[in-house]
Amino acid sequence: MAEQAREGWRRALGKGGLALGSTLVALLVAEGALRVLDVAPDRYGHPWHLETEDKRLGLDVYPDDPRDYFPLDLSDEATRARWRERGLPEVEERWRLTPHAVPFTYDDELCRGEPPGPPPPDRPRVVAIGDSFTEGQGVRQEDTYAAVLDRRLDAQVLNCGRRGYDFPRIAEWLDEKLVLAPDVVVYGMILNDPQQSEAFHERQAFLDDWILDRRRMVMHEPGGPPAWPPRLWMLVDDRLERMRVGAETTRWYRDMVGEPNRAGWEATLDQIASMHETMRARGGHLVVVLWPLLVDLDGDYPFAGVHATIAEALGARGVPFHDALPAFRGRDATELWVHPTDRHPNEVAHRLFADEVEAALTDVLPTGGSRS
Repeated sequence: MAEQAREGWRRALGKGGLALGSTLVALLVAEGALRVLDVAPDRYGHPWHLETEDKRLGLDVYPDDPRDYFPLDLSDEATRARWRERGLPEVEERWRLTPHAVPFTYDDELCRGEPPGPPPPDRPRVVAIGDSFTEGQGVRQEDTYAAVLDRRLDAQVLNCGRRGYDFPRIAEWLDEKLVLAPDVVVYGMILNDPQQSEAFHERQAFLDDWILDRRRMVMHEPGGPPAWPPRLWMLVDDRLERMRVGAETTRWYRDMVGEPNRAGWEATLDQIASMHETMRARGGHLVVVLWPLLVDLDGDYPFAGVHATIAEALGARGVPFHDALPAFRGRDATELWVHPTDRHPNEVAHRLFADEVEAALTDVLPTGGSRS
């Protein structure tokens, strides 16, 4: 019996050794193939926003130009010299890592584009407010949804979006822009705009916010992948990290309008209602149009419930609201991104959003506002 047991162990060990050896050979072959094909997780130079001290000029800079869209090539010395002379010496620090750029100009009210002058006597004035989605991060001025609508509508449309603004700053910004005498204010809302408690906001530090893919950004020349760890491990680890961060980020966005951020969300609703009343008291209108986040639009969009919560809450307060999500459903989100690491809406997404804003303005602009 003992001899039979020993023989059974030898066979089991032999099979285990054979399986282990086969697995190791398969892993080595896979690793060799990945190295021959130069497959590794993508890494990019960190996009950046450069701005003059008076905030009247700026550049969004990117590591490459996969869509052949960015108009400036900072690897050209003459181009860099022009922007250095205009007050952006940082181009010399950034251009090697991020040589492709989009220019920005701002007027005295820090709205994008040239000064609008006095309100036109024969056309209503529409002021678009919001954050980087409205400002048009990575997007040429003429391609932003405000500029599209300015050409399309029988109205003057000003782009007063400012990147990084959320509540309560957005409400304060509307008060400041009343000097422009708007007949209509369009607030281009995104899901991370609500006011946040300090504890809730700290959770975001560990997240990829579905807008900037920070995991793939580096502050130095990306170069080639390191010799160690193995490529196969890097790809698996990258995938697992993306899944973990994605799950945490999705939960954070849902909690933004839920119990974990209830005080902040209620304060935000009160501020939007106050913005609505401010415009009504002036004989004007506030219209809220909600952007989708550009993720899984052609699949199981993870924030449909958040959209529904926002729509219900603003509707209960009598705030005119329009959800742009249906216009984006079914589309490949990657084709709407400014850059693979920057998931702000590109010029295609801005045109889609302009269509939705135009529909939302039908009841507040004379004859719908469209030019004949």
